[in-house]
Amino acid sequence: MIKDVEVVPYRDAGASGHGTAATTARPTARPATTPGSAPALVANNGIKVFGERHLVPVRQRVRHGATPGLVTALQAEPTHEGRSAVMQSAIRAIGFDWLGYATAAHVGGQLQPRTFFESYSPPGWRERYFRERYYEIDPRTPQPGTFCLPTVWDADDLAQTPLGNVPPLRRRRFLEDLRDAGVRSGIFLNLPMPGNSEFVLISFMSGIESRRWIGDSVVGQALAMGLALHEFLTCHVEIPAFAGRHREGLSDVQRDILACLAQGLSDKEIARRMDMSIFNVDYHMRRLRSHFGVRNRVQLASAATLLRPPGAPLSVDRGKDAAGVIAA
Repeated sequence: MIKDVEVVPYRDAGASGHGTAATTARPTARPATTPGSAPALVANNGIKVFGERHLVPVRQRVRHGATPGLVTALQAEPTHEGRSAVMQSAIRAIGFDWLGYATAAHVGGQLQPRTFFESYSPPGWRERYFRERYYEIDPRTPQPGTFCLPTVWDADDLAQTPLGNVPPLRRRRFLEDLRDAGVRSGIFLNLPMPGNSEFVLISFMSGIESRRWIGDSVVGQALAMGLALHEFLTCHVEIPAFAGRHREGLSDVQRDILACLAQGLSDKEIARRMDMSIFNVDYHMRRLRSHFGVRNRVQLASAATLLRPPGAPLSVDRGKDAAGVIAA
């Protein structure tokens, strides 16, 4: 049974999955990126890069079941420095040095990253990974339409994995850059996003040479932590900078839909309010998510609050038919 992550001294699960004191000599970990003053979002090949500094807590939505302990701990921290301390402690408590979180989609059969949460990734690795487009040859990334159990890996595994027509020089450069970043082993998670063509990639990384230290207990705790971080980022915070970069270029219809969304209306309620079909609402919702570069309804609603003052009137002409709405 996978248990929620607890911040406890690191213990190696070993090959048997039973917790024993770690005996592997671990290299000194490079510190994860420490957030400072909030800068603008960074883009690498069209990929939006954000960190703890960009996150703004939002009111918790109603959920079923208990809230994961890590989510509760992150919610309790009023500052990004506090959240960083909680996450860094949790990552290292299960034996890892760094963590990367990204969303991606397959476009034309090729993996295309959309966003990357960089606060806990190895210093400098994100820039190299996206600049060199290593995600195109990374053997850990999923094939179109596939989702799998956590992948445990080390550098030797990556070196021996067949990569088809990838030039040997490019593979060697990828492995050398990974080693230069201090990364030797880890766990790679690939999670679908229901109702969305995108998926989530979560990478736990360590400076330990071999993957033999990553037993069942470590895998279970990493999976629980990854799911908790995913819930926190998609349900409990917003990223206002995503909206600030896209205030212009919206039609009146799209602005009115955002106003309804900011009021907490469902798609059916928006359709009734604006006298359009539910299919047109869904069409505009998809266009708006793409426009703002957000992943879900919660973050889109956050963007909506930045675009229209509370109580601003709707400007939609309710005499429009469905075709007129889509053309807007």
